[in-house]
Amino acid sequence: MRRFASGFLLAGASAIVLAAGLSAAPWAGGRPRAAPPSGALLEQLAQPPVRTSLASQRIYFVMPDRYANGDTTNDRGRLAGPREATGYDPSDPAWFHGGDLAGLTGDCADKRRGLARLKDLGFTAVWLTPPFRQKYVQGDSAGYHGYWISGFDSIDPHLGTESEFGAFVDCAHRLGLKVIVDVVVNHTADVIRLSGGSSFAPPSSAPYRDCRGRTFNPAKYVRKTFPCLSAARMPRRATIPAAEASAKSPAWLNDVTKYHDRGDINFTSCSDTCSEQGDFFGLDDLFTEQPAVVDGLADVYGEWIRRYRIDGFRVDTARHVNAAFFQLWVPKVLAAARSAGVDDFQIFGEVVNTDDAELSAYVRNRGLPNVLDFPFQDAAAGLAAGTAIGRAVADRLTNDDYFRSSPDIAPTPPTFLGNHDMGRAAYEIRRRNPGAGRLLERVLLGYDLLYLMRGAPVVYYGDEVGIVGDGGDQRARQDLFATRVAEWKTEERLGSPAIGDGSSFDVDSPIGAHLRLLGALRDSHPALATGATVVRRAQGRLLVVSRFDAAARREYVAAFNAGTSAARVSVGTATPSSGWTPLLGGAQQARSGSDGTLAFDVPALAAVLVRADADLPAASPSAPALRIVRDGVTPAWRLTATVGGRTPVSVAFVVRRARGSWSRLAADDSPPYRAFLDPGRYRRKERVQLLAIARTLDGRVRLSRVLTFTVRR
Repeated sequence: MRRFASGFLLAGASAIVLAAGLSAAPWAGGRPRAAPPSGALLEQLAQPPVRTSLASQRIYFVMPDRYANGDTTNDRGRLAGPREATGYDPSDPAWFHGGDLAGLTGDCADKRRGLARLKDLGFTAVWLTPPFRQKYVQGDSAGYHGYWISGFDSIDPHLGTESEFGAFVDCAHRLGLKVIVDVVVNHTADVIRLSGGSSFAPPSSAPYRDCRGRTFNPAKYVRKTFPCLSAARMPRRATIPAAEASAKSPAWLNDVTKYHDRGDINFTSCSDTCSEQGDFFGLDDLFTEQPAVVDGLADVYGEWIRRYRIDGFRVDTARHVNAAFFQLWVPKVLAAARSAGVDDFQIFGEVVNTDDAELSAYVRNRGLPNVLDFPFQDAAAGLAAGTAIGRAVADRLTNDDYFRSSPDIAPTPPTFLGNHDMGRAAYEIRRRNPGAGRLLERVLLGYDLLYLMRGAPVVYYGDEVGIVGDGGDQRARQDLFATRVAEWKTEERLGSPAIGDGSSFDVDSPIGAHLRLLGALRDSHPALATGATVVRRAQGRLLVVSRFDAAARREYVAAFNAGTSAARVSVGTATPSSGWTPLLGGAQQARSGSDGTLAFDVPALAAVLVRADADLPAASPSAPALRIVRDGVTPAWRLTATVGGRTPVSVAFVVRRARGSWSRLAADDSPPYRAFLDPGRYRRKERVQLLAIARTLDGRVRLSRVLTFTVRR
């Protein structure tokens, strides 16, 4: 048995290696076990995970048509006639109302209007629904929301001009705001007519046939020359009305063979293939298995990045494209961003799913860099409502490990309480517990959860002025400027009276004030955005976590009480014998005992945040105990490392194949420390070596025993 000498100093580093015993038994056909990593390699492997710049963002999600009307001359899209021609009817929630890019931009200085208002509210980024040219009217409503795109290469005239879009981006960047544009890759506006007597035809299960009549599986050609196609041989005969033959741009979008042509998704009984190839509520579903479609979507969206240096995309209906699409499209978009000088371009997708493991597959397996955190929304809104327990949020944090697609980057998803489809934050909290009362306090607690936990908080426009709404979709898309929708004038507002004929820009809301306070806290204490998280207590309606500032070596404790009476909290911390300064929630000065125990009171339906006055004590890590078991939720094998003591550490999991060197599987700085080994990336019954490396904030490391593992599927 071989051991490192205690106190061995890493070459070129200040870390001390305190190695656990390591077996030297033969492996892989009698080859001797390789030595564990040391020196510069060990230092490299042991590094804690980093977080992308998205972790530090606070995002305002806005529908420009409903924010502010800066130019009344574009209200009808430069057209004349009734609403069926122009799409404009400001008295009806289903039609264009006149908001535009000029109104959203403002004069770039007035803190009561435009982008300067968002900056003053503490936001660092603005995400706007698709600003591209729409098919103005479909059925009995208009494309005010932006998701019925016909012109992917131009701005919708209802919102303004390309020059005004450029002014919007320039103003945002001058104010220090990132610009995130909503994009659609799954579908276009509904133009194609399918055989069957209706544009909303039921889905066809017919196989695809090439132009010679031979059947083929599109999934096998995503990286190859695609078979020739003809409109006559598509699953349903597809035609375009003569008046709309050139309605879409770029021009390749007017070719019916660039679409799946199957008919509508049946959401009650649809297979995965049907969900990916069917029309989403009648919208023309792009044939994203075709390389030409991938390239076309990358080119048209890449041009927006190159021309305006926007900072990120939110991808609509991301679950409805084929499994390989993002693996091909995302690198092309990122390359376009780099060519424009945007080296930290962010992409996150909308996949409506509250199951952690299922949702994470879009990141781990499909190549989508990030996803909106629907599971956290469900848990956080439930806790604020009093229907979920603190353990639900804690479990969601634990399951971040499933979302790790890079061995070096910690998952940091955009988090939210409500949106334009499901309903506003206040509505989402109320509907979970309609008779609970004290809704304003519960909403403020919900935002405490968003801002004091990991993730990039997303606030839906209008929530900051207390709009509640009474449902999702059209009932959650109120005007901020003076509305002409009768029912919106009398709707309930939190913290202020019904708006009547007034403007929301003249409302001083307690929610907006609270968001400013929370944003300032995240600015002053970056650990709230980028620090590691340790759950200290999750019991009943209580949740208590520690957040760590690795650079400053300081610990924060945040406590959330969703109960209707005050609670006395007593938790262990990593900072013994220290005073703790209150930062939020009116807590009194507290002091931790010699064992790190900290006690304080948390008011009902409120959060408390305190920061240790003393630095985290220097200490050596304990040797991690490494285990590997079947995950049980995914096909992967789950590695866990248990590290004793209260010293905060990160754990790197490393693997060595028989003819390779040590490489990282993952790095985790929030317990439970876990990584996942995907058997599909190894040969059947391949034998590998596994090791866990615990690292303290000051760089001291300690190794587990090496495990030899035979990969089984």
